[in-house]
Amino acid sequence: MNKYDDICWYHGKLSRIDAENLLMQDIRGNGLFLVRESNSSTGDYVLSVFYKDQVSHFQIRRHTEDAFFSIDECSKFHGLENLIDHYSTTPNALSEGLILTDCIKGSSPPHDSRRHGRTNLLHRATNQGNYTVVSELLKTGYRHEAKNQDGQTAVHLASMSGKNDILGKLIHYGASVNLRDSAGFTPLHKVVQYLLHEAASQGHKDVIKELLSLNAPVRPRNKENHIPSQIARMKNHIECADILEKYKCPATRTNKSEWYHGTLDRHEAESLIRQYSTKNGTYLVRFSDRNRENVLTLLNDDGFYNYIIHNKDGYLFIDDGPYLESLEHIIEHYSLMPDGLPTVLQIPVPPKPKPPVPQFSTMPRPRKKCQLRTIAKEISLPDESQLNKFYPSQFQNISFTTDFSTSNNNNYTENEDDYIPSERLNIGNIIGEGEFASVYEGTYLKKNGELVKVAIKTLHNEQIETNRDAFLSEAQVMIKLNHHCVVKLIGLSLGPSLLMVQELVPLGSILQYIDVNKDRINPNYEFKIWAAQIACGMQYLEENRFVHRDLAARNILLASQVQAKISDFGLSRALGTDHEYYRAMNGGKWPLKWYAPESYNYGQFSHKSDVWSFGVTIWEMYAFGESPYGEMKGSEAIKLIDEGKRLEQPKECPDHIYKIMQRCWEYVAEKRPTFNELVDVFALDSEYTNIRELLPETNLA
Repeated sequence: MNKYDDICWYHGKLSRIDAENLLMQDIRGNGLFLVRESNSSTGDYVLSVFYKDQVSHFQIRRHTEDAFFSIDECSKFHGLENLIDHYSTTPNALSEGLILTDCIKGSSPPHDSRRHGRTNLLHRATNQGNYTVVSELLKTGYRHEAKNQDGQTAVHLASMSGKNDILGKLIHYGASVNLRDSAGFTPLHKVVQYLLHEAASQGHKDVIKELLSLNAPVRPRNKENHIPSQIARMKNHIECADILEKYKCPATRTNKSEWYHGTLDRHEAESLIRQYSTKNGTYLVRFSDRNRENVLTLLNDDGFYNYIIHNKDGYLFIDDGPYLESLEHIIEHYSLMPDGLPTVLQIPVPPKPKPPVPQFSTMPRPRKKCQLRTIAKEISLPDESQLNKFYPSQFQNISFTTDFSTSNNNNYTENEDDYIPSERLNIGNIIGEGEFASVYEGTYLKKNGELVKVAIKTLHNEQIETNRDAFLSEAQVMIKLNHHCVVKLIGLSLGPSLLMVQELVPLGSILQYIDVNKDRINPNYEFKIWAAQIACGMQYLEENRFVHRDLAARNILLASQVQAKISDFGLSRALGTDHEYYRAMNGGKWPLKWYAPESYNYGQFSHKSDVWSFGVTIWEMYAFGESPYGEMKGSEAIKLIDEGKRLEQPKECPDHIYKIMQRCWEYVAEKRPTFNELVDVFALDSEYTNIRELLPETNLA
């Protein structure tokens, strides 16, 4: 039971001034509160709290027709009572030092603002199946949206018990079928879920078959998180369990090409939706680089909702929804019923069409000479005369022999140092996707029979012609690099799609790790280790005359808690022996918030501009994954920099570390530190194990 379930803290249409007078006159002090109706926004409420000799007012926004409320964008609560309970048990959630401690007593909040209430006369009449009493109550205007102690309305009770005549009467009087009970279920799917679980529990195989024939979800979950097949097995109804487990869901009528966008952040997704449609139910699915999972972004009542699509044992689900087979099944299910969402999915926002990435067999094939003509048909591999035109020099070690005396067949032999035959690769789950390329987890069967986990980066098929050179340019950079703090390129596969095979760095980016492990990170340990290793890897790049041009926390991957690696060399360039900087001549999407003034003003990139980006990268770490410059656009951040302003010191950042960041952000490039200096600064600045022990031996002093 919530702390304030039995305390009446609601004060109706109380004015702001009257609320302040009540709270200021009471002697109980800090944390004293009340809740009142919003005078400026119908359906919303206001939390008024006394703290530090003044009264603060927090707008409580209502999200849907049901009782979902929030004060900030991140935390949404089913019922005002749960919102109040959260802020009375979570210190600093409203503001630093503030927690709700006691209330000015008033009345109970309205029925339609609560997650659950108490059983009333309408609930009892519905449970008893008394159609006459229900009808008479509804004629008098009795509140049909009131909920019982389980958060269920009369509609829930009628649908669960199959009292269709009462259900029809309730709907006739305007009762909603989309209100959620305390478990998050609506009457629409409650009846299907209830019947399927009951049939599994009772062993009614004919009922199960009938429900499945109506396309009921085969894996809905009850409050204990059990699905019907598990219940059937627990009750020893083996035949029912077999029916449920062997059931093949019908093909969907939707396709990923209609709504899947690959890697997008929340702001990009919301912008795309607004550009396409402002109607309720407009949606898309994207891959979240931060969460490493797919996310459904949905527009309703001019507000956006973002739902992580979780993966468990090969099945996908949203919140308490059913386990479903694929993204397509997720979309089709929520297109038919809200099932906990604020509305059904109605208008998909289409992406650019992307053909599916080919799958590869894990079975090794014997090494033998093959007909070049046959392979060329499959992967459009250029012949020897065209090779110089398409591929950098280090990939020209794929040798070809021509023997026209043998039926004019062209043959080739492979060099496994850089080239990996596609049959030795197996592509698994997607771990990242962008506009031009996707990254998959996979396995690589080495020539010696060892099977290793790898990351496989591939261009989308429609991007091969226009972005082949950029893809191979990145490979050209990475193939030369061999350092403990830099992601290693294992090799390249030329067909049937262009594939770059890299070492798999299992923990993902620093941003993802911080997001999941915020409470476990010691900034004086992990952050200094990572900073030292990033500087060490960048020092190696400097020694080899490479500028990275895209150094950011999103491009630093973690092999372990104490091993960071620099990745993503798509923008990297090698410097000529007679140049100290590279001048970019082409436009495109540049990460301006990470760029030095000489880079965004003149297109000049050097090791010193990478140092500027290094400063922003360690700022991201000490800010625990916050976006630099917040919601500012790149052009606004540039203006701020040119005015002499810099990113503010993060709360967890020591003064001396912030001074290092400020040195990295010197407007004049020559005044910035070198990566060699930065390695020393972070390697020696720790009260824990000497960080130099965690750096490659070749870089030890």
